Amino acid sequence: MHKRNRGRTSLVAVVAAALLAAGAGVAAAAAHAPAKASPAHAATFAKAVQASADGVQTVQPGQKLTAGGDTLWLTPEGLSIVAPKSSGSDQPELIRVADVAPGKVATMASGDASGTLWAGIYRGPVSASTKVTLKLGDRTLDAQVATLAGKPGWGAFYVFDTHKVGADKPVIAVES
Repeated sequence: MHKRNRGRTSLVAVVAAALLAAGAGVAAAAAHAPAKASPAHAATFAKAVQASADGVQTVQPGQKLTAGGDTLWLTPEGLSIVAPKSSGSDQPELIRVADVAPGKVATMASGDASGTLWAGIYRGPVSASTKVTLKLGDRTLDAQVATLAGKPGWGAFYVFDTHKVGADKPVIAVES
């Protein structure tokens, strides 16, 4: 019994030291990580959990995102979208960052009877707290926000709406 208490005390001391040295998120990930996981792996895991909790995804150029069966990806050039159900094509449509004025958004809608993908670019600073909403008539949709690493000065947003494209034009709000 004496050895068990000493083991618990050591574990508490290790977790407390990790909390003081690296922050609670990393310590919690390290405490639940497999025995062979490196501290760098635990820190990467904690950052990934934090990014998804904040709602803003930081993605690599070309990393595929999906929404309602459509595929999107970001590159330094802009946002590419493949929406084969509505367009009948696997060819990507590109919204170029250079075509969007600073502080403005560019949006496209692509849909069929199963719903509509709303996607676009916001040209301005993107942080962990950035939120984009689309108001369509009496409905409000919360879009997912994604950006490339390195603070490129723009972000993409997308949301799949189960309603087909109607006469309502979206009112888009960006909060940073």
